[in-house]
Amino acid sequence: MTKNDAMTPTRIPGFDLARAWAIFGMFIVNFLIVFGNYTDRSPMGWTLGLFTGNSSAAFVLLAGMGVSLLTWRSLPSVGKEAEPTEKKRLRSIVVKRSWFLFALGLLLFPWWPGDILHFYGGYMHLAAFFLFLEKRWLLGATAVFLAGFHLLYWLVPYDTGWNFSTFEYLDFWTLPGFLRNTIYNGWNPIFPWAAFFFFGMWLGRLRWQERAVKVSALRWSLAVFVPLEILMFLAEKDWFGPGWKFFLLADYVPPFLPFM
Repeated sequence: MTKNDAMTPTRIPGFDLARAWAIFGMFIVNFLIVFGNYTDRSPMGWTLGLFTGNSSAAFVLLAGMGVSLLTWRSLPSVGKEAEPTEKKRLRSIVVKRSWFLFALGLLLFPWWPGDILHFYGGYMHLAAFFLFLEKRWLLGATAVFLAGFHLLYWLVPYDTGWNFSTFEYLDFWTLPGFLRNTIYNGWNPIFPWAAFFFFGMWLGRLRWQERAVKVSALRWSLAVFVPLEILMFLAEKDWFGPGWKFFLLADYVPPFLPFM
């Protein structure tokens, strides 16, 4: 960490605005799940459908950024001598929050099976082991969770445990079902959704007050977004076979690479 890093303010209003927008979007998503219709193609249905998946993804991404801002950016203020103690304290804060969210999510689950909090607690607990590693480890973890999901998809039928006609997970309260749901095929499983959290942690390490960082982020985002949108458009027009079309257009469930 440099002296300039120590002088960088940790509160970035744009991230707070994005977080508020993501939470608002999650309300819309939950409303659509309970009262709406995924097949509705009216202007209102199309507008509500825009929030499906995207708001949850943004929420998890921003949560990862928030953890980096909470931990990494606060270290310079305590000095070199106190850093090990401060790191331990900050890691303890993150772990305790992860346990709280995990427990709260499980308490809510009987009333709201689409709960994200216990998954969120899982991401955060894993993140506690990466808090003070170099940035490249965060990108490596992102890649592992993305690739890991696709390996699991190849090994384990994705509909295992599900009754998709009622969106009920039949064996959630058994150990195999709970682990399968949490790790692989629940609504926001650790594989691959933790990738959003770890990538958010990586983003949180960047110096967002610098214009060059913002410009670079915009360029990379467009470099991924535009070609992918073109591929998805072509898939909708049946330019690809059924397998590739399913892979490119899968939305949230299952969370294939194009969605992520």
